[in-house]
Amino acid sequence: MTDAGPVNADDSARTRDLLASNRTLLAWIRTALSFAGLGFVVAKFGRTAGMIHLAGYLGILLVLIGLAFTIMGYAQHRATQITETPPPGAPVPTRWPAVAAAGCCVLACALLAAYLAVSA
Repeated sequence: MTDAGPVNADDSARTRDLLASNRTLLAWIRTALSFAGLGFVVAKFGRTAGMIHLAGYLGILLVLIGLAFTIMGYAQHRATQITETPPPGAPVPTRWPAVAAAGCCVLACALLAAYLAVSA
């Protein structure tokens, strides 16, 4: 069994901030997916007699707002990661899950916006 060394209060606070940043990013992504889903519903099922094009445009706008939320959330997450750089020798959390989650959400929102634009 190896000893990782003493754990001080700064490392604990840094870890807590990074974990909070991960939870915040997930909340941004969850909100973005909600907006994208609402945009799809509005575009596909909000078609009444004279509002076909308005519903399509509103749906695309909601999906693009979801895309913007994902980008803003990732930018905030990345800024926190840069600010909270661990000192040499401290464990560094992996970054690929946040990048993968944000990338998948951006791709889904962009594809959904393109689909709605083509089918409108």
